[in-house]
Amino acid sequence: MAPSRSVSELASIVERNTRILEDGVKGSPAAQFSVAFGAPPQIELSPELGETRDELLETIEELRVRIQGPMGYLMSFILPTSAVVAVFKALYTFDIASHVPLAPNAEISYADLAKSCGIPEDDVRRIVQAAITFHVFEEATPDISVRHNAMSSVFTVPEMKDILGLFVEEQLSGVIKLVESIQRFPGSGEPGHSASVLAFREEKAVKELGINREEIADPSKNFFNYIAEDEKRVARFRSAMGVSTKAPAFTSAYFVNTLPWANEDQCPETVVDIGGAGGEVVQRSSLVLRAYPNVKKGVVLDLPEVVADAQVPDDLSNRLEYKSYNFLTEKVTYRADAYVFRHIFHDWSDQYATKILKNLVPALKKGSKIWLAEVVLPNLSEKNRLKDRMQRSADIFMKSGFNGKERSKRNWETLLAASDERFRIVNITKPHGAHDSIIEIVFDA
Repeated sequence: MAPSRSVSELASIVERNTRILEDGVKGSPAAQFSVAFGAPPQIELSPELGETRDELLETIEELRVRIQGPMGYLMSFILPTSAVVAVFKALYTFDIASHVPLAPNAEISYADLAKSCGIPEDDVRRIVQAAITFHVFEEATPDISVRHNAMSSVFTVPEMKDILGLFVEEQLSGVIKLVESIQRFPGSGEPGHSASVLAFREEKAVKELGINREEIADPSKNFFNYIAEDEKRVARFRSAMGVSTKAPAFTSAYFVNTLPWANEDQCPETVVDIGGAGGEVVQRSSLVLRAYPNVKKGVVLDLPEVVADAQVPDDLSNRLEYKSYNFLTEKVTYRADAYVFRHIFHDWSDQYATKILKNLVPALKKGSKIWLAEVVLPNLSEKNRLKDRMQRSADIFMKSGFNGKERSKRNWETLLAASDERFRIVNITKPHGAHDSIIEIVFDA
């Protein structure tokens, strides 16, 4: 069915109803429509203004859907959904809001907040910063300290904490069991067949068996090791990643075109792509080897099972080769002028990311360049709330799925220093429209 109203018409309805609301609440405590600390927790409206607000919100939602398009809209809430669950569960469990001073402009550093909550500083910062993208809390000093706003202060009220706890402790476990309930008891109206009861029973059994307290025999086994046992899950993961990385913002052309290698003086003769997943960065048409003919040799290092079936295109037969390598357990032995990593480090915690970089050091010489295509988290900004939300949600996803992380410039500098003090960031470039930044690193031996 064709849309009955144009997007410009929808925008006009938004403007008209917004003005009606503004005029209708003039002189009242809610007149600013603010979420700053001290603002009213609820906006009281007359029935007529309430209808206006309802129409305004419905129109905003329709406008949003139609401007974003199907994929844009779906991804705008599918990815943040898992982050919302994780973040609000953490806010409740660690009672984070109660550890932030409850007074106008009173702030607390992430370091002190972490000590007060009893969790690592990096974790509390990531949780709170993700919450901020959903308008809960605000940063006083970027990346350093946080303070309450009207939204977060609500969670210091005992009754509101109980509402939050009901959702994250009781309702969520049941929601996860809904499909199982339908499958096991189709058409049942018995309350004991509900998803919540299934969740309660499983939680009780786990506690009684002590499974939740068992030591993990090999904590180095990761998400990929576990799903490798199920071909269906592996196929689903690869398919999902294939779709997401084909989005325009992920195209490798952003990385290739940002390299300064058109200048012959800056072009390396040899390039090693580490973890290249089939050599995407140095193989595909119009990418590195084809874009920069002065690169004489490209070597792709990856796991044996990845490179086993890799095929070198005929036109690159003298310039490209594949070699077996594990970046967590082996030292790099291939000397080159430049080393490339693309979408590698966000899968790994600093504990393992430093291993990857330390294993590279033996192959480096003074002036060797390392090029990373990775996210560089910017400071939070009220002007980029939706972009911040997607990036911080991705960070929570990496934390929960892999114990990995998306990193800010400060995080990257800390990681490099912990790996080897001779690593130095030369430049960080964020191509317009790209998902990743390009990080240029030099090894000053």
